[in-house]
Amino acid sequence: MKKSFKLLYTVLFFLVCCLPALLMPFFKNDASIEKRELTEFPEYISEGKLNLQFSDQFESWFNDHLPLRSQLLSASNYLNGELMHAQTSNVIVGKEGWLFFASEAADYMDTNALTDSQVRAVAVTLSLIEEHVERAGGRFTFVPMPNKSSVYGEYMPAQYHGADENNLTRISDILREYGVNFTDMLSVLSGNKDRGLYHRRDSHWNYMGALIGYEAIMDSLGKGHPTYSNADYPTEKTWRGDLDKLLYPAGGVMDYQYSLDISHSKFVFIRPMGVGDAQAQLENFMSDREDHDDLFSTKNKELSDGSSLYMARDSFGRALLPFMIDSYETATFRRTDCPDLMNIPEGTDVVYEIAERNLSRVISTAPFMYAPERAGVSSSGLVDGGSLDPVVEATGYGVRIYGAFPEEAELGDGRVYIQLEREGERLVFEAFPIYESKLLEGEGTKGYSAILSNELELSGSYSLTVISGGKAYSCPNADI
Repeated sequence: MKKSFKLLYTVLFFLVCCLPALLMPFFKNDASIEKRELTEFPEYISEGKLNLQFSDQFESWFNDHLPLRSQLLSASNYLNGELMHAQTSNVIVGKEGWLFFASEAADYMDTNALTDSQVRAVAVTLSLIEEHVERAGGRFTFVPMPNKSSVYGEYMPAQYHGADENNLTRISDILREYGVNFTDMLSVLSGNKDRGLYHRRDSHWNYMGALIGYEAIMDSLGKGHPTYSNADYPTEKTWRGDLDKLLYPAGGVMDYQYSLDISHSKFVFIRPMGVGDAQAQLENFMSDREDHDDLFSTKNKELSDGSSLYMARDSFGRALLPFMIDSYETATFRRTDCPDLMNIPEGTDVVYEIAERNLSRVISTAPFMYAPERAGVSSSGLVDGGSLDPVVEATGYGVRIYGAFPEEAELGDGRVYIQLEREGERLVFEAFPIYESKLLEGEGTKGYSAILSNELELSGSYSLTVISGGKAYSCPNADI
């Protein structure tokens, strides 16, 4: 009897161990919930050789394709999050059923503070964008979108202590100092927070928050716009939040969403071409599927005033789409942290929207635009700052010059100029005060980056000097 029990126990043990493999043909995990591609089955032979990483790659594949994975993750997250209030699956479980994106914690507690030099670099970068847009006859506003915890911090867990200031408040202050136009969305949303402007189970605002935010953006631009003042705003429990999906991939709690009773303008898509049902395509772009929504353009069929919009946006911008389409004859929406300003028509208004948790990305890559020429700036009489070794690249769209300052360098007000001299001719351009981390493959914080137009017809060898903080940095001759 004892021997039979041991045999049965052994058989059951191995059956339980084999159960995941036996169930694999009958279960398929949904990659869209985690917004990433599931690991593919590894190859035994890679590039003609035995794949020595097979075991590690197989483990990743097995973990991604484990049957009932969503159910197991949901159960684990419920125990860790709801019962033990521990951060899990990149989600912070707050008070009264509120969820927060884990990366918000650093902003909330100000543990990721940008340096004073980086904050000034943000202000200078945005001032150059604004100058470029206004010089072309358009209007500009920067839209830093507050994290949910910045507006509804009272629902954060008690162990997270909110700071009195952080990157968003410091950048807002310096934008005022530098005279850069921006939409103070933190003040706008905080002043209307009693209306419930963010989802409890999602990291983004709801449609009411987007409507209030849209009106603030248009007021910041100084452009007339529909106000939808007579619309009804009923709520329905129809929204499945992104944070809820992360926490409970097998199915969680539905959230309230405003059902705005608004008749929007009729429109068509210019890009992508050939869209038959424009409204269905727009709803797809407004969803969290992120399906080919990197770049698209619309034409309002009820406007013929020549108005044009370029909006650099992130996922917060999804809910703004129908309102912005209503306000412009043509509108282009680009999902990017780095605006492309070279190819927009004159007279185009530019909205640059980015979430608070991503503010550092404003100065991670220089915007795509030509550096403005500056008269009256010279290296004559300035203190010698030492030498730099910039990269000078001739490209199809112009000459790109970028490099890094020593981390101990004092850059004053954050302005950086590039001076080219040859045979008594002097040209000075203002560069973005940006350390091109991708191009330089480093981790610096102080740099410069400029694109000079081909229309300048630069050719030959130039003496190159970089100017910043009252100092002139000598550089090797630039051969263009």
